[in-house]
Amino acid sequence: MAATHSLLIIITSLLGQTAPIAEVPLKQEPARYEIEAPNVVVIDIPVSQVTIRALNLDGSLDTNFSEHPQKVVGLELWVHEVDTALPPFKNGVLELKTDLAENRKVYITSDIIRVDPDQRRSGAVEVYRISKWLSLLPPLIAVILAIWFRNIILALLVSIWVGAVILSHGNLFLGFVHTLDTFVIHEIVEPGSTSYSHMMIIMFTMFLGAMVGVMSAGGGTAALVNRLSRYASKREHSQVMTWFLGLIVFFDDYANSLLVGSSMRPFTDRMKVSREKLAFLVDSTAAPVSGIAIISTWVGVEIGYIADTYASLGMTGDYYTTFLYSLPYRFYPLQLLAFVWLVAYIGNDFGPMLKAETRAIAYGQLVRPGRFNVAEVEGHAESGELARRQLLRNALVPLAVLLGLAMIGLWWTGTIEINRLNMERVQLGQAELKVNFQNVLEHSSPNRVLLITSFLASIAAVVSCSLSKSLPLSECVEAWANGAKSMFLAILILVLAWAVATVCDQEHLNTAGVLVELLSEKLSPNWMPTITFLLAAVVSFATGSSWSTMGLLMPLSISLTYSLLVPLNEADPNHHLMLGTIGGVLAGAIFGDHCSPISDTTVLSSAASGSDHLDHVLTQIPYALTVAGVSVLFGYLPVGFGFQPYILLPVGLVVLFLILFFYGRSAEAEAKALLEAGVTAEEFNSRDNGSEEEMESAGESDQTDSDSEDPSESPEESREEV
Repeated sequence: MAATHSLLIIITSLLGQTAPIAEVPLKQEPARYEIEAPNVVVIDIPVSQVTIRALNLDGSLDTNFSEHPQKVVGLELWVHEVDTALPPFKNGVLELKTDLAENRKVYITSDIIRVDPDQRRSGAVEVYRISKWLSLLPPLIAVILAIWFRNIILALLVSIWVGAVILSHGNLFLGFVHTLDTFVIHEIVEPGSTSYSHMMIIMFTMFLGAMVGVMSAGGGTAALVNRLSRYASKREHSQVMTWFLGLIVFFDDYANSLLVGSSMRPFTDRMKVSREKLAFLVDSTAAPVSGIAIISTWVGVEIGYIADTYASLGMTGDYYTTFLYSLPYRFYPLQLLAFVWLVAYIGNDFGPMLKAETRAIAYGQLVRPGRFNVAEVEGHAESGELARRQLLRNALVPLAVLLGLAMIGLWWTGTIEINRLNMERVQLGQAELKVNFQNVLEHSSPNRVLLITSFLASIAAVVSCSLSKSLPLSECVEAWANGAKSMFLAILILVLAWAVATVCDQEHLNTAGVLVELLSEKLSPNWMPTITFLLAAVVSFATGSSWSTMGLLMPLSISLTYSLLVPLNEADPNHHLMLGTIGGVLAGAIFGDHCSPISDTTVLSSAASGSDHLDHVLTQIPYALTVAGVSVLFGYLPVGFGFQPYILLPVGLVVLFLILFFYGRSAEAEAKALLEAGVTAEEFNSRDNGSEEEMESAGESDQTDSDSEDPSESPEESREEV
């Protein structure tokens, strides 16, 4: 009875309801904190920056909040290797930055960063953390696969894919998609960039190839080679001329690589200089010359790194003078330039380069059979067979336009930028910048200038060949297109190399940060020049970039050397250990970039010289390692203990000469021994062992043949013995 009464009451109340019951959702309060952190974090490696913002209930920034966070989970601040409490907020913002110069590092220690987790409005953000060994995997795979399969394109693609898979949380398919639509494509279009430097490099590389194509097809290259042949009758002369031209084009490494390689390639081909040797000559006089030239596009960057670091340490002075004082401490680029001259002048080689030179002399194979030729205009165009008239001006006009307009363009863009900066400095009450050659080059736009000048030079080549009636206009345009198309493979390698560098940069796998954290330790200041050289060499080799290596290591190395000199009361800006450290960073960055298969200057040198890229890298590394070893043993080690570089530089040069004289051998003599022994090109190229043992056996067999007691020995038996 009671249950029936209760049911009637419920039914009556429902029938009496005049309006539906509205659903009132629970309103979730916004988080108190907004956390901005890198998407990818390497375990036990400091991150560049973490920003925490305090928010109001409406989501706006709470500028009145200037307190300490009560509790932060997953974030640590270390100053001078000591775990330190986080500072308070400032106007609602807490910025935690890693500063290697001040030995301040920010670590993310868990997969989730939480601020005040015990409060209802706590803030949190998830981060993806990976092992530091995984960050070393892409560049390591690129080098191993390149040597194993002897195919640089396959090695670079696999390296990018592996890095993309790591960044995609191990998803193989998503890594493949990101390889193409993120890393490769972004290197071309550069989303968010206003300079479009990569596209400019791609375009001026194509335009330079177009210029060379028209010069070759129009007979200008053949005429230039014929004229140069009057002054250089030996292979050594052609190599010395290439070295000298590399010294003349000192203002930019890109211009040096492309101009010197493409200009000297037909001439060195006639002299039977292998493409690997030409690429070595070009690559060794590009970045080294630009890096030590007192006036170049590199100077401003190098001085800027020195000035910023010195200013952060409270040291004032003339930073350009410090830059000049550090030049004698650049042992590697200085001794490399001298070594290149010795190799070109003496004519001795060793290692894989000796085999490449012997192949070119004995069998006329400038490129190893079966290898990619990354920049080659059609064979008939190379000798000017298309041309009705072979005129020297068909080569000199485009080259003069390229060099002349490049210098004018650098001056023009640099002057405009200086005038703009001076207007801002006047408004701020600062001293105006002087319009001199150094400042102009420092503030110029070399990529934009090279883009425009290479296009105009290619048009000048078309006009010259057309007006001189060396080629009809239609054939000039066809040669222009063929020359541009010949650079496709080089551009593909260049884009893939950029993509590998992006995968390894600070925003992704942070490979350079891992190497710095693993290899940098506090030692005696006497060892700092050597340590910085070796560290810079490893970082630049892994990343393929000398500029990013300098930007990363200059603050760290200079600050570390400074901190070691302060207790000794020797913290002078121009102290020999400070200068040795600066020279070690800048020289080591060039050395690693010089050897790295993913370096843009290495790719461009291969392209301009018409060499297979991997063959260029493998033949160049023994020479680079030789010079680096001499630079360490007779440069950075003794200079750390007080020896003057003016004494060490000649000593290193003598050591390099002795290495070439006693260890190197003449490729012409080796080629003669092979031919006299009856070794065919197929037999020579089928050998997989090092060239030195082969050459020794060839020479010994030749001597045995000449002294043999059995004059009836057949040529087949002679080849079998070899």
